[in-house]
Amino acid sequence: MAAAEEEVAFDDLQSLLKETRGVFEKLAEGNLKMGSWQMVLWQPRWVHATEDSLCYQKITADERPIGREKKIEFRDVKEIEELEYGEFVLQCTKRDYTFKAPDENRCQVVVHNLRQLRERWKHSQPAAAATPATTPRGKKR
Repeated sequence: MAAAEEEVAFDDLQSLLKETRGVFEKLAEGNLKMGSWQMVLWQPRWVHATEDSLCYQKITADERPIGREKKIEFRDVKEIEELEYGEFVLQCTKRDYTFKAPDENRCQVVVHNLRQLRERWKHSQPAAAATPATTPRGKKR
């Protein structure tokens, strides 16, 4: 019985990971401001989830991943928020990462999956590792 439950959990995880990948647009940092106007730049990226992070990297003209993969680890993610127009944001300790899915339905699926993956990651961590260690004065070690 336990082996069957583990197999179902593994299949569910593989399904989440498979559904949480594809070409998305990432909002570039340092947007140009011109008076009350702001110019934003969306960069196409190959995005995929792992058991402990959301990864992204640049793509070629034919949408193949190239270059160094960057990771947004779930331990740094405070909140995953779905916005309008197929956009979602990962609010992290040091900065926010905004992505745009191809459509709103895809966005809903990805946000739901990322939240599930983040919860799975939290439950897989020892209690002490899930929260940052602090000294008696409240400073990080």
